[in-house]
Order: sequence, then C-alpha cells, then structure tokens
Amino acid sequence: MSEQLEPHQKARLTALETTVRDGLRDFRRTGQALSEIRDNEFFRAGYGSFEAYLQNRWGFTPPQAGRLMDAADVARVLDPLGIQPKNEAQARTFKAAARIVTELEPEDQRVVARLVEGVMPPQTDNEEDSPPWDLPAAEVRIMASVVKKLDADATVYHPGSGAEVPMGTLSGPERYEIIRTHVDRKTQAYREKQEARANAPQSERVNWGDWMLNYASQHLGPGQRLELVVEPDGSGASRAVARVVDGNTGEVLAAGAGAVTLKKAALNLAAEVRG
Repeated sequence: MSEQLEPHQKARLTALETTVRDGLRDFRRTGQALSEIRDNEFFRAGYGSFEAYLQNRWGFTPPQAGRLMDAADVARVLDPLGIQPKNEAQARTFKAAARIVTELEPEDQRVVARLVEGVMPPQTDNEEDSPPWDLPAAEVRIMASVVKKLDADATVYHPGSGAEVPMGTLSGPERYEIIRTHVDRKTQAYREKQEARANAPQSERVNWGDWMLNYASQHLGPGQRLELVVEPDGSGASRAVARVVDGNTGEVLAAGAGAVTLKKAALNLAAEVRG
C-alpha cells in the first residue's frame, strides 16, 4: 500500500529519480540515489516495498540494485584516496580494501592515501597524454591492512637504533617510513606470487566422465573393464579408486591413487595410464 510523502520528501524523491534516470551509465550517482531512496523509504509514495519499487519503476532486480549500491559505496570510500573505479565491476573488486579503509581512523586513512599517491605515475599537463593506470585492488588492500596492523601499540624496530619500540613513540616521518617499508615487502611478495602463478604450467582440463568412457571404448581389451569403486580406507572414512581390471582373472592392470572424490580418482587413473 502506497503512502503520502511530505512535500520536501516528494521533492527529494523527484530529484533522486532524475539522477537515476539520467545517470544510469554512472554507477556512482545511480547507486547513491537508490541508497537514499531505500534508506529514507521514499519508495512508499507508490510502492509497498523497495523490491517492488526497483522492479516496477526501473526494471532492476534486488541483486542488480545491490551491486550498484555496493559499488557506489566503495567508490565513495576510494575517492579520498585518489582512486576512481571506471565502472561498477571494477569498483566491486575494491570491496575488501574499502571495508578495511572504513575501519581506519581519518589520520590512518590519510596515510593510505599518501601510499597510493606514492605509487601513482607522474601526471602530464594534458590528461589525455597520461598513460592509463590502474592500481590493483589487492595492493590497496595490502596498504590498508598494514596501516591497520601497525597501530600505535604495535612493536616495531626503531629505524635509527634498531631497538624494539612501540609504533606510537616514533615521529610521523619515522612511522610512515616503517609502514611504507612493510607495504613494499608485502606488495613485492604478492607480485612474485602472482607471477609464479601466471608462469606455472597449466593443468590439463579433463572431463573425467568423458575420459573414462573414451578410454573404455578405445583402450580396453577383451575381458577388461574399467571400474570406479568406493571402499573404506581403514580410518572410518571412504576413498574412491579408479582401476582397470582383467575380468577373467581379477588382476588389477592399472590403478590410480585413492581420492576423496570420484573426479579426483578418475583423474589419478588418467595420469597413471598416461605415464
């Protein structure tokens, strides 16, 4: 059942809906407007629920609207850091980092902003000549996490004496240098891990069910069969085993290692017969 809004509420709803209608290509404005309509229950002017309002007024499902509002919230947190996501999907990748940033005190948020600024490429006078730059969301999360961890009570090594001291006893420049050093180390470790993952040999994708059928039709001899069985492992649990068996003698001709899933058991056999 719809309800009447106060004149000032109705005026605000009109303005917000104009923002949604004109800004559908701008996830920030759209998400922020939808959040305000929801939080102030302006949808009551014509709809019994926010979900009904979304569907009938804009054709949005609740998950679609939720993603827009989440992305707008993230962009709002990132803006003071000098990070401006290009679209809703990119903004959502920063959700974990933004959550940590919101847990920081304003002074610590400014430290994160300074860290972000420190890794930005130099800007030219003409923005169009500036190279495209995207700071990975994971690296922003590293920055925020280090700042949160190295609070005033954290024990660190004094940059001059090397003695263990509380972080809060150091000067501002000393604290920043320690934070920056920790961020650099963690970021480098993250990049090395990503590079190793990218360069690692890609495992062959095998549909285990298709492989078993194809192997049976192409490689089994007379009287042989391919079995996929589940048996106790002696500890109260079970394991799956795939094997090739001589049907006449019961001899196991080939077997893969036991596994906790049928898929893994079949893939273990595939690796075994391929040598």
